[in-house]
Amino acid sequence: MVGRQALRLREKSRDREYSAPRFYEIAFELNRKSEVDFLVHCFKRFSRRPVRRVVDIACGTGPHLMRLADRGYEMSGLDLSPRNIQFLRERLARKGHKGELVVGDMSDFRLARPVDAAICMQDSQGHLLKTEQLVAHLQAVGRCLKRGGLYVFDRYMVSSWTNPARRWTWSKRRGRLIVRASFSALNDVDPVSQVFRERMTLEAIENGTRRLYRQTHLSRMIFPQELKTVVELAGGFEFVQWFFGFKPHQVLERSRHPIIMVVVLRKK
Repeated sequence: MVGRQALRLREKSRDREYSAPRFYEIAFELNRKSEVDFLVHCFKRFSRRPVRRVVDIACGTGPHLMRLADRGYEMSGLDLSPRNIQFLRERLARKGHKGELVVGDMSDFRLARPVDAAICMQDSQGHLLKTEQLVAHLQAVGRCLKRGGLYVFDRYMVSSWTNPARRWTWSKRRGRLIVRASFSALNDVDPVSQVFRERMTLEAIENGTRRLYRQTHLSRMIFPQELKTVVELAGGFEFVQWFFGFKPHQVLERSRHPIIMVVVLRKK
């Protein structure tokens, strides 16, 4: 924030940070049905080609990837963490699903086969702290998409500079395992670099044993007008629409104090 020491743009190993995929998957096994419903709506409403193959970029443990696979889509996944990819490979195998899973950087990757649509959820683009990284990312996504295919992603937005931070706490149980989670975003926002800090804590209790995992990293927001300029700079995409949250009726321009911007782009 103004008057404080600027946040350092230091890259950290997210492979090391996401070191507990089992607990992470349980904690974030939230009700994603409405989000996946929205994605399927976009595929049917805005794509100029039938959507059969989809890549989930920065897929993590696969909360969206698995649900789309259950609905019959042929899924691919990309993540920087080998542990996440191995964990997801086992999840897919247990359900009899197949898919290309790649360990790679979202700003420089290739897939063996092109896809009809791409998604990037949970503000994962925010890990790209510089504009040139975001441009490279959009170009990489464009390379793997077929013409007329879609790219759908979400981004955090600041609706107030006075107190932008947001914090959520919850707990999940699976059998004898309880995972208590705390997640906060938009901490210590630097309005010049647009970089902020995210914090997450996972407390796992199983058979009397307690494990505690903490992670913090920097993320970068982007304003709607700036995003359109970056898309034009990257080339290869046309802007389709943006929404407040995963609500097809809630167009961003007509929303009051939006926190999450969901963007739909189409490959030219």
